[in-house]
Amino acid sequence: MHFVTSVILSLSLVIPTLALAEFQLFPIVYEVVSVPDGDVLNVREEPSASSYDLDDLLPGQQAEVTALDETGTWARILWHGGDAWVSLKFMQPVKQYGDDFSTMPINQQCGGAEPFWSVDITYDSQFGFTEMGGDTEWMPIETSTMSHNMYRSNYAFETPRFTGFIRRAECSNGVSDKTYGWALDLLEKGKGDLWSGCCQTNLPVVDGY
Repeated sequence: MHFVTSVILSLSLVIPTLALAEFQLFPIVYEVVSVPDGDVLNVREEPSASSYDLDDLLPGQQAEVTALDETGTWARILWHGGDAWVSLKFMQPVKQYGDDFSTMPINQQCGGAEPFWSVDITYDSQFGFTEMGGDTEWMPIETSTMSHNMYRSNYAFETPRFTGFIRRAECSNGVSDKTYGWALDLLEKGKGDLWSGCCQTNLPVVDGY
């Protein structure tokens, strides 16, 4: 796996606008830091300290940030069945790894609806495809490539069954209220069927969270 050392991460800290998502800088995984001992980071319904407190993040716990608010001080995160907000003051980016071919994002959980299907992309570039009610079909990611365009946020990859395309984009699966940060399209070889869905990063569990 290759360590992704991109100027994208630093740009996300110095260009504080919600429009960043339009420039495909997000999603980025952050972790909770600088929280006093014994304290937690509140997860808010809206980007405001007076907004309803949905739950808490523990020190060291990670969350996938999909956008910033207009002030650049609040981060929108994926939270259970929808979106939520945390203070960016107590978050810092986590070093992320990509595959060995093109640094394409790995450790992703993806899915689409009607018909329902899911995909797991593992750390070792294995690709698991599951149709609702069926068994998971595992196959290797044989190769991937990154777009040569500005921001380089689009990737194409090959498996024995699918040609896949994954890109940074605000994505909705039509089922939950989450605004995902990755969009996935799969073209099934030989059939021409197109499967479209959204992805999020699999995050480590911290004390049951």
